[in-house]
Amino acid sequence: MYAFGSLPGNLIAFGDFLRREYGFKLGSGELHDAARALEVVDLADELRVRDALRPILSRTLEDASVFDPAFTAFFFPGPAGVRQAAWRSLRRGFGPEDAQGKARLAHETRPSPGKTEEEEKPEADGGKITPLAITETAAAPGLLARASYSPLEAETAGEAPELRRVEPAWREAARVLVHRLHLGLSRRWRTAARGPRFDLRRTLRASLQTGGEAITARWLRRPRRTPRFVLLIDGSRSMEPYTQTALRIAVAMAGATMRLEVFTFSTALRRVTNQVRSSAAGETRRLEHLLHAWAGGTSIGPCLREFLRRFGERMIGRATVVMIVSDGLDVGEPSVLRDAMRELHRRSACLVWLNPLIETPGYEPTASGMSAARPYITTFASANDIAGFARLARLVRVRA
Repeated sequence: MYAFGSLPGNLIAFGDFLRREYGFKLGSGELHDAARALEVVDLADELRVRDALRPILSRTLEDASVFDPAFTAFFFPGPAGVRQAAWRSLRRGFGPEDAQGKARLAHETRPSPGKTEEEEKPEADGGKITPLAITETAAAPGLLARASYSPLEAETAGEAPELRRVEPAWREAARVLVHRLHLGLSRRWRTAARGPRFDLRRTLRASLQTGGEAITARWLRRPRRTPRFVLLIDGSRSMEPYTQTALRIAVAMAGATMRLEVFTFSTALRRVTNQVRSSAAGETRRLEHLLHAWAGGTSIGPCLREFLRRFGERMIGRATVVMIVSDGLDVGEPSVLRDAMRELHRRSACLVWLNPLIETPGYEPTASGMSAARPYITTFASANDIAGFARLARLVRVRA
């Protein structure tokens, strides 16, 4: 194990190890998110710690595939027989009963805005991180290190997402989806060129223009009820390779229907409906207000709960199709996500979950977030390209 004896020091050194040896793009923001995730897991359970850190520190699918070997190589480089002893040493002073230790963990990995890049960045040669402060009771092997500024932080946060007009094929696929998803017939009769009911009153009124001769008949029909769409897009770091496709879906649907609301979420919920509609009209918009919330951690359950609290009363009903675009990697409590999904399923006409990882060979929705959400999903599919988006029109079904 690395020479640091405390959990904050080991977490910071582990992040430096991932950057140096495996090319991970990590900064103090990711380390702070990882520290907060470790506050809610049992530190005595190595598997739970791995599962909590993997979606936060892994930026891409390739990062996730090498995370476990990197975790073992850093924390357990010795023989297998010393594994448990090493893990007990790692979590020293941070047991479930030590609330101050966990609070210190979150505090010491928080980004430090008051420092300059030269004062806080790690060593340029990729060496071990030097502790910046020593507590009164810590010995030399147990030195604590603060989260240092990394020049990769700006890159890790990602650029502000850009919205632009989509190709005609995307707009046509969106029109087909909106046209096929209907909630049965309306109770009201409307004027139509053809219909099952003859409209005598309008026919007689039209005959006044032809000297009382009823030349053109008027008809009535009950139009189909078009649903309202609510699109929630996961903008976390693990979804970065797929978010541009999700934004294309949003812009395409905005060009097909005005009954659309679009939100993005990672650690916070943002409404971007107006920007999406402007892009559907031909403008190119960059969502600058999402810069600090984009490509960060993931809190699906709390964000869905916030959506229900702020917008659920006026946006969710029996004529609403809710579409969530996410890989399901959530570091929050599964019970929060489960409750939010249950409420969305109960109040909406359909709950669609678009998971881009479905097309990955061997993928199974066994992550805690997906396991909690799966029982309430009415359509579970992926839409990573135009073909997948066009296929949605045949897969999605709504409750009439």
